[in-house]
Amino acid sequence: MSEASPIQLPEFMNRIQILEEPRLALFDADGTLWENDIADDCTIWMIGTGRIQTGANWPTYKKIYAEDAPEGCRYLLSFYRGMSLADLTRHVNSYWDEFMKLDYIPEPVQVLEDLAAKGFKIWVVTGSPTEFLFPLLKKLPVDRIVGMDFGVDSNGILTGLHGGISCAGPGKAEKVLSLWNGPIQFAAGNAVLDEAMMRLARDVVWAVHPHPELEKIALQEGWEIKKSGKPPYGTAGWVSIQDELRERNLPIPEYLL
Repeated sequence: MSEASPIQLPEFMNRIQILEEPRLALFDADGTLWENDIADDCTIWMIGTGRIQTGANWPTYKKIYAEDAPEGCRYLLSFYRGMSLADLTRHVNSYWDEFMKLDYIPEPVQVLEDLAAKGFKIWVVTGSPTEFLFPLLKKLPVDRIVGMDFGVDSNGILTGLHGGISCAGPGKAEKVLSLWNGPIQFAAGNAVLDEAMMRLARDVVWAVHPHPELEKIALQEGWEIKKSGKPPYGTAGWVSIQDELRERNLPIPEYLL
């Protein structure tokens, strides 16, 4: 569970209908429930600790992401080509246990916990690799992680490609609808990547710390908005992999010097 102090819930909670029907609430992950970008942060940690040797691909990843964010989410999977799924799971657990500290955004976390207590299934829908978020199931009352699935070959080795529906941009909505055919009462996100998913919600749509493009859409649609006191993640530009490693006090591998 989160360590957020109790706060007053938003007034829009009164518009979320509690009916005798299946109940589902959708939350994006990075930038919506916390400030961190887990896909980037975990990958940087794996580069700095020598678990992967693909740091030279970082500028390409950032260029692709800036031009086509869903394609960028897919490209990140290529950093892990050749790793076994078992090793990936072990490394991700080490990352959560030893390094990662989630910078929770308190209000969305409280909304999530309140909805879970009211009998809503909580799905976290993310463009990050699904496996990167599995440890969250032990920290918050989340029922399912719906993310970017790694393609895995018959020997349990990651192919570097995605498997199934690409869970980014319109794919977020497509993947949710492939897994759920009931009503969706609530959705929260922070970027245009979340727009299609957010439009699935019947009762309340919430733009949390929205990127400028999503904020424009939210204003046009009359969605709820929680502004951020600082620039949303990624809007201030990107830095080199070397600077990312220095910022986290991680060693820079020799091949990146």
